[in-house]
Amino acid sequence: MAGHERLPAPARRFIFTVIVARFGAGLTLPYTLIFLHEVRHLSLPTVGALLAVPGFVGLVAVPVSGALVDRVGPRRVLAAAQLLQAAAVLVIAFATSPLAVLPGMVLLGLGLGPSFPAGAALLNGLVTGPDQMQRAFGLNFTALNAAIGTGALIASVVVDVDRAWSFIALFLGNAACAVVGAVLLPEGRLPEREEEKANRPSYREALADPLLRRICVVSLLLALAGYASLDSGVPAFARVEGGIDPSVIGLVFVVNTVTIVSLQLLFLRLLSGRRRSTALAATGVLWALSWGLLGLVSVGSETSRLTALLVFGGLFGVGEMLVAPTLQPMVNALATDRLRGRYNALSGLMFSICFVLAPAVSGVLIGNGLGRWWVVGMVAAALVAAVVSARLRSALTDEQDGLVSGLDAEGERRLEVVP
Repeated sequence: MAGHERLPAPARRFIFTVIVARFGAGLTLPYTLIFLHEVRHLSLPTVGALLAVPGFVGLVAVPVSGALVDRVGPRRVLAAAQLLQAAAVLVIAFATSPLAVLPGMVLLGLGLGPSFPAGAALLNGLVTGPDQMQRAFGLNFTALNAAIGTGALIASVVVDVDRAWSFIALFLGNAACAVVGAVLLPEGRLPEREEEKANRPSYREALADPLLRRICVVSLLLALAGYASLDSGVPAFARVEGGIDPSVIGLVFVVNTVTIVSLQLLFLRLLSGRRRSTALAATGVLWALSWGLLGLVSVGSETSRLTALLVFGGLFGVGEMLVAPTLQPMVNALATDRLRGRYNALSGLMFSICFVLAPAVSGVLIGNGLGRWWVVGMVAAALVAAVVSARLRSALTDEQDGLVSGLDAEGERRLEVVP
């Protein structure tokens, strides 16, 4: 086998659908809070509460989706989730009051939460062997960020808080991309039929695995100190505490994307055959440093504030490059095929919990002049994540921790996959 291995065609097709759908998400991701607060004139605490609704709905939707993945397969679940996201952004685009926005946020929770565990389960079934799996998840993450960053860059040129239609057009584009991505999804492996009721998979069986429980704790901490707070808190902090123009806030996501796209392949090489737990611990340290930098956005000259904001985006991206090829492959290394949907759902549920907490907490603290205390909390959460991740090392086998990468599922010798 050659040292450089292309992913199977279905895996490449999956990544293409991710590009399409996430490009649409990038059109609105940096600007949903600004749209609702400055265009629809909803108070910041109200917006924070509304942005917490998808995560709250996900607390129910994600476990249900995990069971559905094990029953009907991840492709059907993911396609349905993306269509729900399309419906959600259409509702949000034309809503002008909190009660009108609320149904859109409910639909978003029904679609967004399940999409991550279903997508992880689908991609895992399209590749073989630990090296190919790590490569697939890493490249998928690179494509995802490239798409989001490109969408955010285009959106930064379009948005104008004095023209509501500029935001509405972006939401319409997001909906269209979600529909196209759902239609183009590849078929994955169908779950095996469980003939005996007693042998059917259950969450009780999944939660009996102590390693999964510990990884869920790691997922919770990294979600709190990571994506959940990035999406909701950074735009609010930069706007309220730093007085940063909305178009510049979008550039944070562009810098984040450029960092990931330009360096992810290098990081995949560096991570090959190295401990996943160490990579996750390093992520916690990097994110603690990045949140500390974000705190400088509220002090100093305009140039220094802008510099701190953009460097935050790059440094945060470095941590993301360590998480993407390690956390979900670690979950899937523990899972059996009959429980794969539930394993991924439980890990994804930790993110849903944080998508409830993070917008509400950031909205209340930043909206009441306590933005600096919010930053301190993010630094603390990231450091705790680093400690817990490092201690996970002793509980994992070498293969689960990513050290054993030269053997495929049948135990035959393979050459190392170089991105």
